[in-house]
Amino acid sequence: MRKIAIIGGGSAKFVRELVVDFFSYEELRELEISLMDIDAERVARSERMINKIIRDRKLPSRVSATTDRRQALEGADYVIVTIMVGGLKHYQSDVAIPAKYGVLQTVSDTIGPGGVFRCVRTAPVLRGLASDLREVAPCAWLLNYANPMAMNLWTLLDSGHERSVGLCHSIQNTYPQIARWIGIPPDEVRYTAGGLNHVNFYLTLEHKGRNIYPDLLAAKDRVVTAEPWERPRFELLEAIGYFPAEGPQHQTEYYPWFRKDETVAKQYACETYWGYDRDSANYKARVSEVDRQITGKEPIVYERSNEYGARILHSLETGRPRVFYGNIRNHGLIENLPPQAVVETPCLADANGITPCRVGQLPAALAALMTPHVAVHGMAVEGALTKSRRLVRQAIQADPLTGAILTLPQIRAMTDELFLENAEYTSDWATD
Repeated sequence: MRKIAIIGGGSAKFVRELVVDFFSYEELRELEISLMDIDAERVARSERMINKIIRDRKLPSRVSATTDRRQALEGADYVIVTIMVGGLKHYQSDVAIPAKYGVLQTVSDTIGPGGVFRCVRTAPVLRGLASDLREVAPCAWLLNYANPMAMNLWTLLDSGHERSVGLCHSIQNTYPQIARWIGIPPDEVRYTAGGLNHVNFYLTLEHKGRNIYPDLLAAKDRVVTAEPWERPRFELLEAIGYFPAEGPQHQTEYYPWFRKDETVAKQYACETYWGYDRDSANYKARVSEVDRQITGKEPIVYERSNEYGARILHSLETGRPRVFYGNIRNHGLIENLPPQAVVETPCLADANGITPCRVGQLPAALAALMTPHVAVHGMAVEGALTKSRRLVRQAIQADPLTGAILTLPQIRAMTDELFLENAEYTSDWATD
């Protein structure tokens, strides 16, 4: 019986979808699933949900729940990380405090002030997790779903757990949109992509051996008229020559061009608090849905999702080769990004493990977009792990959107306010 530890196991809807995916494979129907969360009530709800799935499907699996991370990790073959340290409270402050200064983030979980402070809260937790793994499950494969993705993987790898890979869903979710816009079946699209998590672009897009980028460019006016929020991605396509995989709302906060102030943001159909407002509103709905399913008032849908996690585990267990897009240390995979960067590239999962694939040189315009992000990632991780306020502030200074809006004294004032808001995580940091 293979053991899967899910850290952040109180995320009942996401855990349900993961487990449904696992059990969709015959070879993954006999599992020991250990759920861990700091919130005992939430992780107990997830345990009830998984128990119902096991009972209803008469599976030879078992599930347990705990608030003890080390206990959950003991003897694990696989570890799934889906945590948001600080919860909705700090999700809100990560957006609201920078907005007071004019930095209008959307989701605030990648770079920028919000992404950096997620790293401040999350990096020490991941370093502790890696330390536990060295002692109780050193050979476990760790699949990270938590943001800020690149900074979290950087932390895990620097903390010594090399068997770590980060998973997102933007690349496999966006190409069907492109297919719809130009009127071809999604399963006939062939593509390659490369870059950083959330700043990853399709390097090739083909249909039956034909480059379909000209068709996508020709569709711009029609698409933007029907879906005005797509204007930023099509402007990037026109200016850079490649289409970004991450969604349009998220995309606008990574560059200095789309959110200079509320007037400009509105021109691009960008809501100011899109991410927090959406996620906080959806939280109660998700809990209610799970509770109805546990009591049998609403059916559980046993349909495999397009997430990579279960597919990767199935390949590692059976040897069936699969290619997926994962976040991994660069080490020359993308030649014109720094070697220490965490990059998102094709990876092969099979009986030998997870092997990243070389992308080579990115077009210069793409490398120019991504390189400042790598600097933010590196300074934020080092700042969080060494408790350096100065490095954290310098990481925020290097953020393209923040630098396009604020002066250095304004950045210092905003960063000081964010540190005050996060005092429970930084009270023992030295001042500088």
